[in-house]
Amino acid sequence: MKRYVMIFVCIMMAMQLGACSTKSVKVEGFSSPESVTTDGSYFYVSNVGKELKPMDKDGDGFISRLSTKGKVLDAQFISGLNAPKGMIVNDGILYVADIDKVKGFSVADGKQVFDLDFSAQGTSLLNDMTVVDENTLLVSSTDVGAVYEISLKPVPSLRKVDSNVDLVAANGIYFDRQSETLYVVTYGTNNKSNGFVGKGKLENGKLDFQKIDTVGGLFDGVAVNDGKVYFSDWVTYEKKGVLKEFDLASGKTVTLDLPEKIGGPADFYMDKDSKKLWIPMMMENSLLITPF
Repeated sequence: MKRYVMIFVCIMMAMQLGACSTKSVKVEGFSSPESVTTDGSYFYVSNVGKELKPMDKDGDGFISRLSTKGKVLDAQFISGLNAPKGMIVNDGILYVADIDKVKGFSVADGKQVFDLDFSAQGTSLLNDMTVVDENTLLVSSTDVGAVYEISLKPVPSLRKVDSNVDLVAANGIYFDRQSETLYVVTYGTNNKSNGFVGKGKLENGKLDFQKIDTVGGLFDGVAVNDGKVYFSDWVTYEKKGVLKEFDLASGKTVTLDLPEKIGGPADFYMDKDSKKLWIPMMMENSLLITPF
């Protein structure tokens, strides 16, 4: 009898642990968190600073390093930045969009190893980043409505992507290597909910782009998984933000059932291994980690 009781207790404990692993976690204590990425061992959160001033060169921006469970290990793993936003990791380097520069830091020790100046492009709002291949990165510029291609070797260089569609207020970008397709979401103009979602093939610096969702919104982050496009919508500058899902096959858009509305859902990260979303709550100085 005792044996069966022990088996039952073990099963119940396993079920409880499994349930815990699927629960949402809210991590607080950030400073206008904008973007999340990972190198597989740690997660990184970019912080614009104490005040939500994404274009100010005030030197109070930083990047936090977290465990895969969401525990803050180094609140200021990298400091002295201005208003860091989009990030990606490529070949052991954490690349960060910081106003008018893309900077790179070794994930091993946080030391800066890369710096590319975009000021000649007239931008003060470099935003999201994505990897095309080991030698090619992309970065969006929201204020000039453009996407730039970065070549890392032999000498770091940049060029503006030539798009057949005006990418006004380009914000979130995601390059899907499997389909070799670039996805772009825009924030909208004049703080109006008129942003759009689109995709296109990128070849030799030219983007053949088409809009796929034009309902409108203040769109920020974007990710693609299993034939669906996920993107965040601020909705308004209150705690009303959501994440949406666009089905590429049916063309239908639905709103995800999150634990709560979000004040400023920015450049989220979709962890396909753990099936969790890491969503910066930019206006709430928090991070929501939740299953999808």
